[in-house]
Amino acid sequence: MLGGDAIRKGARWLALKRTPRNSGLPHAGLLPAGFSAEHLGSNDYYYWDDFWGVAGLRAAAAMLAELGESRWQMAFLRDAEDLLEAVQRSLARSDGTPASRGTPASPYRRMDAGAIGSLAAGYPLQLFPANDPRLLATATFLRENCFVRGGFFQDMIHSGINVYLTLHVAQVLLRAGDPSWFEMLQSTAALASPTGQWPEAIHPQTGGGCMGDGQHVWAAAEWVMAIRHAFVRDESDRLVLASGLPDPWIKTGMPLSFGPAPTPWGPITVSVQHTPQGIAVEWIGDWRGAAPLVEVRLQGFEPRLVQAGEDRVVFAGRATP
Repeated sequence: MLGGDAIRKGARWLALKRTPRNSGLPHAGLLPAGFSAEHLGSNDYYYWDDFWGVAGLRAAAAMLAELGESRWQMAFLRDAEDLLEAVQRSLARSDGTPASRGTPASPYRRMDAGAIGSLAAGYPLQLFPANDPRLLATATFLRENCFVRGGFFQDMIHSGINVYLTLHVAQVLLRAGDPSWFEMLQSTAALASPTGQWPEAIHPQTGGGCMGDGQHVWAAAEWVMAIRHAFVRDESDRLVLASGLPDPWIKTGMPLSFGPAPTPWGPITVSVQHTPQGIAVEWIGDWRGAAPLVEVRLQGFEPRLVQAGEDRVVFAGRATP
């Protein structure tokens, strides 16, 4: 683990970089304008920066708690919540962008392709609940206005289909229990090269690369994460199993498995197979301490919370549409 001094310096830098809280401007209390993620556009007060700032401050607090520095832990937790409150105030006053229309890239932008950055509040940071109206409205806007050949087309700077950003939308839908996330996974697979990789930005007509890395490691990593989360994903207080397994995979009758996959509680291996009693979801966890709360969410069945020590759930009957 990093030394406490390095963690404190990084977190204090974040907290002190914020703009004045009482300016009365739409960006009051946010981090300063910058280039931010390269796919968002020119300098602006991007919510992407603020969401990652909140997560960074919370991570610093958690690490300092491990080091026994409770005073700094509480200070950075307060800073994180204060920054998140500033974002919420900014969103509340953004004219023309009610929750039903999603979250733009910044308080000074309309809804456009840059809104993809605001999905970070759902995936991967989980700052907002899975069913947050702004998250789902943002995903809906992007799907209806910014998708080409089944993938997210970023028309600013990249000017191509971005596999890794397509999978960010898919992960928000997976977390919300929307089975259409699998359509994006299929589109992503169809866009892969014969060697099973993706350029950073894909030309919508040729299917080849048009910007950035020829073999984009970020895209490959997001593919791995998407497959992992189909079998196991972690929320703040639990592991959620099998929530992304699509019906076509289940209906083959073939056994499915993934692991060992790292989680905050320790590695886990998850398997799904058909039995005479029904569809069995089983897992083996090598926990570092007490077993975590486990929720099994197989598509088409009611979710199951399992008791400590259990490692198998059987879903009997037919799945509902």
